[in-house]
Amino acid sequence: MKALIPVYAISMLMATNVFANTQSATAEGVDKEVTVNRLMSKVPQGATVTNTSCADIGTAGFNVRYRCTITWQ
Repeated sequence: MKALIPVYAISMLMATNVFANTQSATAEGVDKEVTVNRLMSKVPQGATVTNTSCADIGTAGFNVRYRCTITWQ
C-alpha cells in the first residue's frame, strides 16, 4: 500500500495541472449581462476572448436563468 502513495501523488499533480490550464469559465445567473461581466473578470490579463455563449435554463414559476460560458486564448 505504501508503494502506491507516489503513484497517487503524481496522479493528483497531473489532474491539478489539467484544471490549471483550462481556458474557459462557466457561471449561472438571472441576468445575462451581469453573468457575462462576472465571467469577463476571470479572463487572465493579456488573453483574448474567443467565444461567449449563453443558454436559457427554465426554472419553476416561469423564471429564467442563464448559463454562460466564456472561452479565451
